[in-house]
Amino acid sequence: MPQECPDWICALDAKARLGECPTWDGAEQALFWIDSFAPALNRFDPATGATRRWALPDPVGSFALVEGRHAAVVALGSGLHELDLGTGATGLLHAAPYDQVNYRFNDGRCDRQGRFWVGATRQHDSQEPDGGAAVWRLDRGELSRQVTGTTIANGTAFSPDGRTMYLADRPNWQVLAFDFDPVAGIASNRRTFARVPEGHYPDGAAVDAEGGYWCALFRAGRILRFAPDGRLDRDLKAPSLMPTMICFGGPDLSTMFVTTTAWLLGKAGRAQEPQGGGLFRCDVGATGLPERRYRP
Repeated sequence: MPQECPDWICALDAKARLGECPTWDGAEQALFWIDSFAPALNRFDPATGATRRWALPDPVGSFALVEGRHAAVVALGSGLHELDLGTGATGLLHAAPYDQVNYRFNDGRCDRQGRFWVGATRQHDSQEPDGGAAVWRLDRGELSRQVTGTTIANGTAFSPDGRTMYLADRPNWQVLAFDFDPVAGIASNRRTFARVPEGHYPDGAAVDAEGGYWCALFRAGRILRFAPDGRLDRDLKAPSLMPTMICFGGPDLSTMFVTTTAWLLGKAGRAQEPQGGGLFRCDVGATGLPERRYRP
């Protein structure tokens, strides 16, 4: 399959240490995203270029905007907190449900009913074996462990009809799929949906309006699209060697946004990618789905 080379534009030269979790908010027509290790939630207005930053007290893995409130649920290393977007204050919702020496929260997303699903990853210096992490569900304030036997949770996404849940498990070079009960909020029938080349890490992902699963390949400089049957049907050259996550945004959800990292490029990599850690955009000929807010 020939690799496509889209015309990427650096929408924001953010110099993020580890940009993650780009999320388009249709109500504000703005993009929210996090810098995991210079911990903050950020807001970017593509129409004006205006930005805003909410500093966070410890590393952040993901977040979800809250329905009916000017707030966000942020998945910090110390647990789940609610961030007041007016005052910048944070309040603890749930303490970390894992050993913080070895794990921290990572990728997360809301399902179509507004439950927040968030997985854990090992700390960089952890010696814990593969398969020791898990994925939790925050449902109207109640936190429960739902998926076990994971290592580095990434790529959380849901099909357009909300009946399939996807989860990338990086050390095994695969993307998992689950049957999803949208009423009960239960994932079952775990299986391999797609595989990526060994040594290439499937990272953040998004599903388009046709059910295609788009996944950033970290350290590989690629973004892959898998059809709903798991078949690889598009291979895009990413704007950086280290794309971390994608989303669809803009007034008609036809603009792809990609977050990247500056920190993990190293000195030589930063010289080759002076806009590493930036937020990039392009038109890839696909339309996304509205992002669901967390339902408190």
